[in-house]
Amino acid sequence: MAAVMTVALIMALLGMMPRIRAEGYGNVAALVTDIRDISAMARETGIPVEEALEQLLSKGLTGVAVGELTGEELRAGFLAVDFGSVENLVPGAIPDGVQPDSAALLLHGDAPYFREITGFISVKFPGSRSFPLGSDSLVVLPLSLVETLEAGILPDLPLIEMLKGTDIPLIYRPGSTPGVPGENVALALELVLDSVPGIRAVVPAGIFVAGYPELAPLSNLLRERGLSVSKVEFSQQIGTGFLERNLFPDILPLHSVRNEEIISRRISREDLVERFVRASRERSVKILYLRPSVLHSGSRLERFGEEIRRISGRLGVLGISTGWPQTLPLWRTSILSALAAALVLVFLSARVILRFSGKEDEPAGIRLISAVMVLSLLLAVCMLRVSLAARAAGAILATLAAVESSLLALNSFRRPFRGVLYGITVAVISGMAIASFFGTPWYMLRMGAFSGVKIALLLPPAILLLHDLRRRVHPESLQQVLSRPPLWGELVLIGGLVAAAGLMVLRSGNVSFVPGWEIRFREMLEQILVARPRTKEIFAGYPALVLWFAVRRMDIWKGTREVFRLGTTLAFSSVVNSFCHFHTHLQFILLRVFNGLWTGLLVGSIMAAVLIFLIVPLWKRWQGVVAG
Repeated sequence: MAAVMTVALIMALLGMMPRIRAEGYGNVAALVTDIRDISAMARETGIPVEEALEQLLSKGLTGVAVGELTGEELRAGFLAVDFGSVENLVPGAIPDGVQPDSAALLLHGDAPYFREITGFISVKFPGSRSFPLGSDSLVVLPLSLVETLEAGILPDLPLIEMLKGTDIPLIYRPGSTPGVPGENVALALELVLDSVPGIRAVVPAGIFVAGYPELAPLSNLLRERGLSVSKVEFSQQIGTGFLERNLFPDILPLHSVRNEEIISRRISREDLVERFVRASRERSVKILYLRPSVLHSGSRLERFGEEIRRISGRLGVLGISTGWPQTLPLWRTSILSALAAALVLVFLSARVILRFSGKEDEPAGIRLISAVMVLSLLLAVCMLRVSLAARAAGAILATLAAVESSLLALNSFRRPFRGVLYGITVAVISGMAIASFFGTPWYMLRMGAFSGVKIALLLPPAILLLHDLRRRVHPESLQQVLSRPPLWGELVLIGGLVAAAGLMVLRSGNVSFVPGWEIRFREMLEQILVARPRTKEIFAGYPALVLWFAVRRMDIWKGTREVFRLGTTLAFSSVVNSFCHFHTHLQFILLRVFNGLWTGLLVGSIMAAVLIFLIVPLWKRWQGVVAG
C-alpha cells in the first residue's frame, strides 16, 4: 500500500503542475458595479458621477459595467431622445406602411449623439426605417413598443463617453432583443468595441443572450478581439452554454446577487460581504458583481464604498489581490494523472475484493502486482479516450477511497492514532489522484460536472455494512439478519440512517436546506479558521470514529455499535469530495481537510469523554437497578 500510494502521489503531483502554476498566479479578483448604480448614488449625494466613481475606486472598486438602454429606460429619459410608439410620437399622419404600435425614436436635429444613434440603429436593426419630420428625424424600429420595453436598444452613450478617457476595465452588457439576427448583434457590438477600447469582457444581459440562437457571429467576434465572456454562477440565461463552449477557456466566473433574492431571502449586507468573499475564496470566482442596497434610504454611496473596502480588505488578508483577472490557460489531462487515478482505483478495487474474502493481510505475489500494473495502464488509456469511462471511474474511485480509508482507521482501534493517520493519508492521496485527472480548465470552470459527489456519500456506508456482515465484525451475518424478524430498535436505527443520508445528499451543495443557526456557525468558523471544515466531518464522521474506538476498546454495545462504523464513512467521504471541487484551490482544500481532522477529533474526544465518564457509568448503574 505504501509503495502504490507513494507512486500515485508523485504521478498525481507531476500531472497537476499546470493547475498548481495557474492557481499560483490566479489569486486575483475584480470588484465591479454598474455605472448606472454609481450615477444614481451620485445623484442622491449631489455630486458628479466622476467624483462618485473616484470615491469607489479609492475604496477598492476594480471595474465598471456599462450596458444597453432598454425601451423602458429610453422612455424614462435616460437618453436625450423621445421614445415611444409611432402613434404617440407623430403629431400628424402616420407614414405609409408603418404600424401605429411600432417602436420609434424621435431625434431632434441638434440632439447629442445623433450620428452614433442612427449608425447603431441601422446596424443592429436592419429593418428600421427613417422619416424626416422637419428638422427632426423619426426612426421606426421593426418591433412593437411592447417588445422593446425590456430589450436592449441603444448603448448607454452618455456614461460610455464619460468612461472613454479612463483606464478603468469595463464590462459591456448587450441586452437581449427579439427578432434581431445574430450577425447584426455582432456588428452592433463591433461598433461599440471600436469606439470603447477599455472593454475587457462581455456579460450578456436579459433572459437570453443577444442574437440567440444565432450565436456563432457573436462568439467569433469575441474570440477575434481576445475578449472573455463571464460565466454567471447559478444563471438560467438561455444561450450562455453555447457562448461559453465556443469561447472556452476565455471565461471569467462571475458572482452576483440579484435584488429580488436579497429581499425575498432577507439577506443582510453583512451576509452579502461574506458571500462575496466566500465565492472568491472557495470557488475561485474572478468577478464579484456588486450592487448597492435598495433597502437603505438616503445616500447609499458611503455605505456601498464601505462594503467594497471590507470585501477588498478581506480578500487581501486571504492572499487574493484586487485587479483585473486572467483567464485560465488551456491544458489537458496528462498520462501521469490518468495513471495515478487508474493505479489507485485498481489497487483499491483489489483491496475491497481481498477484504471481503479475508485475505487483505496476505503478502502480494508477483502475479497480483503484475495484474494491478497491467490493468492500471489499460484503464488509464480508457479514461483518457472515453469520457463516460472517466466519469464512472472517478465516481467509483471516490467511493472505494472512502471505504478503504474508513476500514483502515476503524480496524486500528488498538492503535487509533496510527489508524487515523493511515485513513486520512489514503483519502488525501486518492483525492489528489482525482483532482489531478479532473483538474483541468473544463472542470475548474464547471463546464462539466463530476458525477461522483453524491454517490460517494451513499455507497460507502452500504459497502462497509456488507463487509462487516460478511466478516462478522457485526455479531450477526447477513443471512442471520435476513432470516429473523427485524427488531424495533433496528428499524428505528435504519430509518434514522436513511433519513440522515437523504438529508445529507439534499444539503450537499445546497444552502437552501441549511438552517440559519448553522449558517451563522459556519461563518464564525470561516472567520476563525479561514478554511471552514465541513459540518459532516466535525459533528458526524470523526466523532463517530472516536466513539467507535471507545466502545470497541470497552467492548460494549456489540449489537448497536455498527452505527459508529457507518458514521465514520462520512468523514472520509467528505475528505475525498473536497478534492472533487475542482474550482477550489488545492491549498485551500488541504487546509480545510486539516481543519476538519483536528476539529472533528476534538469534538469526538469530548463526546467520548462524556460517554466514558458519564453515560457508561449511568448505564451500568441502571442495568444494576433493573437486574436487582
